[in-house]
Amino acid sequence: STVDDLIAKDEARRSHLSELQVKQERRNAASKEIGNAMRSGDSALAEKLKGEVSDIKAFIQNGEARERELDKALNDALAVLPNVPLEDVPVGKDEHDNVVKRIVGEVPTRPNWVKEHFEIGEALGMMDFERAAKLSGARFTVLKSQLARMERALGQFMLDLHTTEHGYEEVIPPLMVRDEVLFGTNQLPKFEEDLFFTPHGDGRLGLIPTAEVPLTNLVREEITAHEKLPLRYTALTPCFRSEAGSAGRDTRGMLRQHQFYKVELVSISDQESSLAEHERMTQCAEEVLKRLGLPFRTVTLCTGDMGFGARKTYDIE
Repeated sequence: STVDDLIAKDEARRSHLSELQVKQERRNAASKEIGNAMRSGDSALAEKLKGEVSDIKAFIQNGEARERELDKALNDALAVLPNVPLEDVPVGKDEHDNVVKRIVGEVPTRPNWVKEHFEIGEALGMMDFERAAKLSGARFTVLKSQLARMERALGQFMLDLHTTEHGYEEVIPPLMVRDEVLFGTNQLPKFEEDLFFTPHGDGRLGLIPTAEVPLTNLVREEITAHEKLPLRYTALTPCFRSEAGSAGRDTRGMLRQHQFYKVELVSISDQESSLAEHERMTQCAEEVLKRLGLPFRTVTLCTGDMGFGARKTYDIE
């Protein structure tokens, strides 16, 4: 199992480090013995000890290279170990095991004549998939006229709501980030195939799949004073996803696009306040739909449908 493999790698690393430590201690002791032998005039013993120290140095040099290999193997195993769900998260396999937390508004009965969003958009001449495919291939859309204006207005409405009433600070972050930034929000290494990368210098930069990536990493490797918490950020950005695991699914319409715009909310809090902050953030997102007069339901995702790095997730549908 993954856990057994992790334990085995950890034990191999610990055993190797212990052996290296013994060799280092012997090297230090032998170096002192060389001095004693030289002072006593025992050149034969001194030469023998010098040979031993030389052998130990070679062993340690090779051992340090092996240590780096074992460190990488252990860290690679740790990097694919998912987070531990909270106790109140429902246990399940997929979306069918998710649990409805609340329903707001009346969901109208869907008549048979209702059209899909892409049928309406194409009929209005405001959603153009054919020209988008000519420009960029599948899973792209050209929005025009009032639909383009509506998307821009919705983004502005959400940002204004979150910044003026919910206490979030607006951020315009970079859209391309380093690998360690993607690792910090669990996109790497597990979901590398879902990302787009572009060469940059001697390495690469990844296009963000969500503004959560740069917003969360704003405080990476920093110490934030407790009295400044929580830090609440919001951003409207384009997002880029390869949808590598979605072949054949939702190929029409705007549900699984390679590029789309999204308003993101991120809160940085201490551990004691994180659950309350999560609930508050969910209510801030729900308020958008309430203001727009849209019925919705908030669903608690089960363990099998939850994100790799999450402890608890709500979907607002």
